[in-house]
Amino acid sequence: MLRPREIDVDQPSKTEQLSNWIKKVRCKKLMCRRNRKRNLRIEAVLSYALYKAEYELRSKQLSRISQWRKLKSKFLQTSRSDNHNCESLNYSETCQESNLWHEPVCQELSSLNDFMLKLSEIKAPLQR
Repeated sequence: MLRPREIDVDQPSKTEQLSNWIKKVRCKKLMCRRNRKRNLRIEAVLSYALYKAEYELRSKQLSRISQWRKLKSKFLQTSRSDNHNCESLNYSETCQESNLWHEPVCQELSSLNDFMLKLSEIKAPLQR
């Protein structure tokens, strides 16, 4: 079980710090690319560090999602014993689990998914 910790409102969380660091590295990488005297070694180091940090952030987000799902399922199990009318809750839970893109896990991925769905809706006239 996790021990309660003191929350310092002024300090960002570890995840926020990692996210801010990723933003800074992305900016630095762009600046290196725009520089006339490009240094490929620096670009490679920045790319690798960015890749690892994004992977770590994504894994933290996925672990949090799984923890919240477990907590949600435990809560629903206790509420089922109290309440017999939970069929609609169970159905909505399975629908949410089947489609991960609608969750606000990664805004870039969800916006990319929305863009691709909009593209698939466009019907081009057939020319022969």
